[in-house]
Amino acid sequence: MGYLIDVQPSAGVALVVGGGAVAARKVRGLREAGFAVNVVAPEIAPEIAAGPSVLLTRRAFEPADVLGKVLVLACTDDRAVNAAVLAAARATGVLGLAADDPGASTFHTPAVHRDGVLAVAVSTGGADPALATEIRDRIAAALGEGWAERVEAARAARQARLAREAHP
Repeated sequence: MGYLIDVQPSAGVALVVGGGAVAARKVRGLREAGFAVNVVAPEIAPEIAAGPSVLLTRRAFEPADVLGKVLVLACTDDRAVNAAVLAAARATGVLGLAADDPGASTFHTPAVHRDGVLAVAVSTGGADPALATEIRDRIAAALGEGWAERVEAARAARQARLAREAHP
């Protein structure tokens, strides 16, 4: 059984092993969730850009790469490498996800629709990420736009109410 993870900014450092399209999607989602991301792969697609919160290392995975990470994602097209990544994560007590083996993973990433700080997540527990994405897209279309402003207005109203209650 996996865990869905909802994190706050500065959530820690996540490791993504792999440099292709799946890794690029995972890096994007991790950055949106507030993680700094280390990417390790011999070849890294251009859409995975280095930056303030993304460190790229162009080489093969080494078990020591998982040390100090809060999440580890194995996103290669090599099942043996993905299994080695999960094994290293387990050995150090770090949550691990293998894109090609949800049953062996200790967490799953949901398909997330974001509008400002509003986040709506859909998960199939790793059974079918494409189906989760389809459901997410339908929910996003049904919601429409403008929720970020409503959430911010609700936040301001709540803060004002809490301030009034604290100082009657």
